[in-house]
Amino acid sequence: MFRPSFEWLRVLFLLGGMFLSSAVVAHSDEPVRREVLALYHSDLEPSVDSTLVHLNAELPLNHLGYIVRYHDLKRGLPGGKELANAVAVLSMFPEDLPDHETYFEWLGEITRTNDLRVIMLNNLGGPVTTHDAELLGSVFRRIGLELTPKIIDNTLTSQVVARDTMIGFEREPDPVPERHLLVRRYGNSARVALEYESRDGGELSRSVAVATGPGGGYAAPGFFIYYDSELDQKRWIIDPFEFFASALGTGLFPIPDTTTVSGRRLFFSHVDGDGWKSLTRIERYRDKPTLSADVMLRELVEPYPDIPVTIGPVASDMDPSIHHGKDAARVASELFALPQVEIGSHTYTHPFVWEYFETYDRSDELALIRNHAFNGSTSIFSRFGSLISGARALPDNLLEEADEALPRFDAREPFSLKKEVGDALGITEALAPAGKHVELYQWSGDAEPFEAAIEAVRRSGLRNLNGGETRFDATRPSVSHISPISRQVGAQRQIYALNDNEYTYTDLWRGRFNGFTQLIETFRRTENPRRLRGANLYYHAYSAERSVSLDAVRSILGWAREEPVAPIRASDYAAIADGFFSTKIRKIGDLQWSVSDRDGLQTVRFDNAEGVRVDLAASAGVLGETRHGGSLYVALDSKVDTAIVELRRDHATNVPPTLDMAMLEQARWRISGLERKGCRLSFLTEGFGVGDFVWRAPSGHYRINASRDGKELLATQVANSANGELHFRLTFDAIEPARIDIACDTGEQS
Repeated sequence: MFRPSFEWLRVLFLLGGMFLSSAVVAHSDEPVRREVLALYHSDLEPSVDSTLVHLNAELPLNHLGYIVRYHDLKRGLPGGKELANAVAVLSMFPEDLPDHETYFEWLGEITRTNDLRVIMLNNLGGPVTTHDAELLGSVFRRIGLELTPKIIDNTLTSQVVARDTMIGFEREPDPVPERHLLVRRYGNSARVALEYESRDGGELSRSVAVATGPGGGYAAPGFFIYYDSELDQKRWIIDPFEFFASALGTGLFPIPDTTTVSGRRLFFSHVDGDGWKSLTRIERYRDKPTLSADVMLRELVEPYPDIPVTIGPVASDMDPSIHHGKDAARVASELFALPQVEIGSHTYTHPFVWEYFETYDRSDELALIRNHAFNGSTSIFSRFGSLISGARALPDNLLEEADEALPRFDAREPFSLKKEVGDALGITEALAPAGKHVELYQWSGDAEPFEAAIEAVRRSGLRNLNGGETRFDATRPSVSHISPISRQVGAQRQIYALNDNEYTYTDLWRGRFNGFTQLIETFRRTENPRRLRGANLYYHAYSAERSVSLDAVRSILGWAREEPVAPIRASDYAAIADGFFSTKIRKIGDLQWSVSDRDGLQTVRFDNAEGVRVDLAASAGVLGETRHGGSLYVALDSKVDTAIVELRRDHATNVPPTLDMAMLEQARWRISGLERKGCRLSFLTEGFGVGDFVWRAPSGHYRINASRDGKELLATQVANSANGELHFRLTFDAIEPARIDIACDTGEQS
């Protein structure tokens, strides 16, 4: 491990300290810093997605508005450039670091020379000697604690003497706590969430297990999360949202929100092409062999023009030289012609293990295939062995099953990113109507692409999606099983799907074929008490193999029709997720911020927002506001590059005095280009299904006109309720944008 000299560290961080700020809400006309630098060591945690931070802490930090950047300590200690935009350093080491003393020295130095916060959960990085306690003294004192090298061993005598509401979030602490370092209070600046009193011999000691303070936060091993290795179950002991908000000193600021569109929870669906050519077992299709993809088309897509779906076939499935290839291509063409269908790509050869192809060797792959065949497998890959050696012709049912013991589904040709991305897009787009293009790349297999693969997709102009495996139900009853927004892979970023697919709900497609109905429980739990996710229906073509699995998907589509959601395309969600990381926020006044570089993200959220609302007259690019779970959601106009959001402290009901001050409360369709002129509103809107709109407007009667390219689509009159709610529904097709004009009836207002 790189070991810089102490003097070098001191000079670097004396200089760097001038540029660092610990508070997320900066002074007036300064950027709001949202980065948390997570430290890990790849000898202990081989990759970012295997770290305790990624698996547990990144989701609550994302929800609070923070971007987590990762630094591998095996490459050396972070420099000033990496820390320049950080508000905190975070660690959750599973074991002792190889060179913990150098790390302790560095950590102590940066907290003596600047106000960067430090958040430490689990192992501090190594055993603590008297010297180590001195090195880390400044870290703990800034939190309001004093670190000692003493261990509390006799925990049978321990009793809780201080506890606050942060504790007991999903599980109570164990009655007999784990042995832990003796950490005392230092002054009265710390918020002590959990403190014990213990008697060791004749000595009585008080030890802090969980605390936050002005310099960050601390949680000892065994006191912040509980893990049952037998059941592979996790539960938070601390409230991670409250803990991280307190440790970061989070104040009121506009959090880029990835859950909400036009004031409603977003919903999208996408399909991976696995099982596209498998023959359905559903009885009503038994008169002739029918592809599962064909059943999906007729039963799950065509009947739902109001629900957009992104469909990504595996390109090699469309090969006309393979059995059912022509039929597979025909179904793809029919699907792509439907207006509610967005075109995706689920790769060319369907890699199962992406990491294998980062340093690909064709001869090694062929050896794997031949060894697999020699060991008696009857899988697709055993047949590849004969095929590649030229022993026999291509079998008719070559691509109808898979074996994940090998790195990909179709190994007939050497792997290349050009084929996996470029050729896959070309084959897929050739089946689409003129002018309709592939918009999304849907990762296959383990959904853990290497950096160059993500870069190739980004260079092609596509968004990317998949991975994450989120479930929050009786099987996975903790928010710790909710994935963060994305996965950092070198300089690239993979966007995770919002929810897991039917594969895990059906015992890896071996039973419980109706198990996917459980997804609705995850939808419920991620909506209340706080909205942690949008809703995502993610399934495969093989769900149309069986009646019960088909019905399970249909039940979720029925849920989407009944719930007040805003249906969007999967690529739109990926753009929203990308926007979380690109968004720049500047605090330009006491309760005023500018929000720019948003990409597809058009909602910001203020938590703990009771008593504040948007000051529309002082804002720009704001469509409206709505509330959910104690948070204020503010919808922004995508046509305004830099939005200005100003709040005012006001407990009164917000009923605008005139129509030009009307506020969007919620809508099923997306809105942009809002113009406010006297007693008239005009905007563009697009969406799926019936357009349901709720505005907050003055009492009165209004004329609503809808048009597209100068042609009138609708003209009607509506009256709002006495409480200022202007509610109307539009029933025309708005997949292509339409212009809406709302005007006061003559004589009602001026």
